[in-house]
Amino acid sequence: MPRQPFVAADILQMRFVGQPVLHPSGKEVLFVQTHVDEKENSYTATIQHWRSGKATRLSNGSKAGKVRESSPTWSPNGLLVAYLSNFTGKNQVWLKTAAGDVGRVTSLPLGVTSFVWAPDGAGLYLVAKEEKPQPEWRPGATVRRITKLRYKANGTGYLDGNPAQLWYLDLATQNITKLTEGDYDCSQPAISPCGRYLAFVSNREDDELKTLNDIWLLDLTNGEMKNLTQGKGNSSNPQWLPDGQHLLYVGHQKGIYPGGYPELRRIDVSTGENINLMPDFPHYIGNTVSADTRVDRGSTGPQITADGRYIYFVATVGGSSYLFRLDYESGEVEQVWGQGQMCITSYSVQADHLVVNVATPETPGDLWWGPIGGELHQITALNQELFADKYIGWPEVIHFTHPDGTLLEGWLIKPIGFTEGKTYPLIMEIHGGPHATFGNAFFHEWQILAGHGFGVLYTNPRGSLGYGEEFARACVGDWCGIDADDLQFMAEQAAQLPWVDEKRFGVTGGSQGGYFTNWLISHTDLFAAAVTQRSMSNLYSKYGVADNGWRGDRYGMGGRDLWDSEDFIMERSPIRYAPNVKTPTLIIHSDEDYRCPLEQAEQWYVALKRLGVTVEMLLFHGENHELSRGGRPANRIVRLEGILDWFQRYLQ
Repeated sequence: MPRQPFVAADILQMRFVGQPVLHPSGKEVLFVQTHVDEKENSYTATIQHWRSGKATRLSNGSKAGKVRESSPTWSPNGLLVAYLSNFTGKNQVWLKTAAGDVGRVTSLPLGVTSFVWAPDGAGLYLVAKEEKPQPEWRPGATVRRITKLRYKANGTGYLDGNPAQLWYLDLATQNITKLTEGDYDCSQPAISPCGRYLAFVSNREDDELKTLNDIWLLDLTNGEMKNLTQGKGNSSNPQWLPDGQHLLYVGHQKGIYPGGYPELRRIDVSTGENINLMPDFPHYIGNTVSADTRVDRGSTGPQITADGRYIYFVATVGGSSYLFRLDYESGEVEQVWGQGQMCITSYSVQADHLVVNVATPETPGDLWWGPIGGELHQITALNQELFADKYIGWPEVIHFTHPDGTLLEGWLIKPIGFTEGKTYPLIMEIHGGPHATFGNAFFHEWQILAGHGFGVLYTNPRGSLGYGEEFARACVGDWCGIDADDLQFMAEQAAQLPWVDEKRFGVTGGSQGGYFTNWLISHTDLFAAAVTQRSMSNLYSKYGVADNGWRGDRYGMGGRDLWDSEDFIMERSPIRYAPNVKTPTLIIHSDEDYRCPLEQAEQWYVALKRLGVTVEMLLFHGENHELSRGGRPANRIVRLEGILDWFQRYLQ
C-alpha cells in the first residue's frame, strides 16, 4: 500500500503524551494526554491513570474545549492525587481521593502556577501570584504605568506587576498561608524531609541588570531566609537529599555565561559548601532537542531515589537525549536507558521502576514502563493508527569536517519516492537559540516537506548544545560569524550530493534560525527560495524592543552594547546587507511576538520590497513566538501550508 504524505491538517488528529509520574509503588502511572479541539480552535489536556495495562481518565469532570489539566502528583502515601486544572477559569489545584471523589481545593484569584506535597501529605506548598493594588486611572483611560526594565515577556504580554509568592495550603482546614514577601518572583519549591526548610528559586536583587536566579532557603519556623548560591551563576531545580542536610541543584558558578553547561551541584545547608558532583561529565544536563509537536512539560532534571543511593537525570548527547544516573556513594555515572536516534523528553523513577517518554523521528512521544535494568514495555501508542499509512522519512546522519578541523553533525531526510539517479530539491532547516539542538525527534514540518517531494537537511552548527561547552560557546560574541560560516559550509557540501539539484535549494529557520536565514540570503546566492520565521533583522533596534534584547542578545553578542559597539552590532545585522538579497522570500511573523518583535519582520519586509525582491509576509494576529509549537491549531495549519506553498512555487 503506497504511503501518503503528511499534511498540515494532520495536527488535528495527533495525540500527545507528557508529564509521566510513577506511583510510589512504581506500578501505576499518571500522565497528561493532549489533543486539538478543532471546534474551539484550542487544545484539551486530561490526566490519565495507567495501571494493569489500561489507561483511564482520572478526573470525573467534562467540559468542551479549552480545558487543560496538568502537573499530576501523587501524595506521599500514594492515596491522593493533586493536579492543576483551568476547569473554572484560572488554574487551580484539584484533588482526587482514594474513593474517587474529585474536588477543587484552591480558589486563588490569579490561579496557581505549581505545587509540591508536604512530606506528611497534610498540605501543599503552592506557587501563585499575589494580587497587588493597581493604579486607579480616570474612567475611560487606557494607560499602563511602566517602571521596570523588564516589563513584558513573550507568551505573557505586558507584566502585571503581581509577584509569584510561596503559600502553604492546609488540606484539613483549607487555610492558605503566604510564606514569602516582596516584589520578587519565587518558583520551584522543595520542602526538606523534616518539613522545616523550604528551598526555592528566586532573583531577589533590586538591581535589574543582575538577572541570575539563586537558590534560597526559607526556615519555616522563624521566617528567616538565606541565599545559598550568592549570584555566582544561574541556578534551578533544587532537590533535597534524604539526610536533610544537603541540597542538589542544577546550575554553575560561572556568572553570566551564554552557552555554559549546567552542573549537578550539592550544597551543605549548614556550612554553605557548594561542590560539583560530576566535574568530568561532558554532556548537557536536560533535553535540548527541538520539535514542533511536543507539549511535554515533565521532568528531565535530577530525581533522587528514596534511599539516596542514585540520582537520575536526562542529558543531551549530540542530537539525542538519554537517561543517566549518578551513584552518590561511588561518584560513578552510567547511562541507564536510551540508545540510537531517540530523545527522552521526561521520566519518573520510583521503587526500582521507571517510566520514560520517548520521542523518535517517527513519533512525537510515547511512554515506556518497566523495572530499572529490565525490559521496558511500551504502554501508549497514541498516534499509531494515524501514522500507519504515512510516509515518514528516516533521517540519515551526515558529518561534515569544517576546513578548520571541527566536526559538524547533520541529518538528511530523503523525499517520498526517492529513486537513485534522479535529482530533488533540498531545503535546509536552521534551529533557533542559538543554544539549542536539532536531532532525533519527530518534526511535522520536515515530514510534510519530505512527503511532498523535498529533501530536508538539518544541522547543528557551532553554538548548538550537545557537543560540549566549548562548541556551544564558540559563537558567543560572534553571532553570524563562525556559526553562519558553519551553516553555509554544510549547505555547500550538501548541494554537491548526487541526488540534490543545487539550483533548487531552499532555506528556512525560526528565531535565531530566521536571523541566520536572513543573513545567508544576503551573503550567498546558493538558495533559490527562503522562508524566514519569527526572525531578527536589526540587532541594534532589537536590543531595545525584545523581552530579552537588553540581556540575552547583549550577552550573546559578548556583552557588546549599543553605545560602545554600534558598528559591530550593525555589522552583524542582516538589514545592512538587504541590497544583496535576490532570493524570493516569505516572512512569517506574529504580532504578539515579544522575543523577536514584529518590527524586526516589518523592517526586513519593507527593505526587500523597496529593493524589488520577491517578498510576501504572513502576519499572524494574536500569536506569539511559539506559533509553530503552541499557536492556535488553525494558525499552525495555515503556517505549514504557507511554507509548503512557497517552496512549491519556487523550487518545484
